[in-house]
Amino acid sequence: MIKDLLPNQVVCNEKDEKGKPCHGKLKRYYPFASYFNENDPGRLEEIKKEFGQDPTLVLLRCEDCRMIYRLPAVLKEQLKQR
Repeated sequence: MIKDLLPNQVVCNEKDEKGKPCHGKLKRYYPFASYFNENDPGRLEEIKKEFGQDPTLVLLRCEDCRMIYRLPAVLKEQLKQR
């Protein structure tokens, strides 16, 4: 699942099985970069389906639970991403 980033969000808000938020740090994630190997093929297929296979694609991913977030329009402009 790929979630939308809320305004001013800097940590993950995905809840675990007990209902507690993860609060892991969000880091840049380059799913199609040549140096990065995604170990979940289902997640990679979901990204390809939504965004295409762009080697310059940048998303955000939680360090702890690995939830993926879409970049908001403001960050896309800053990173010069379509």
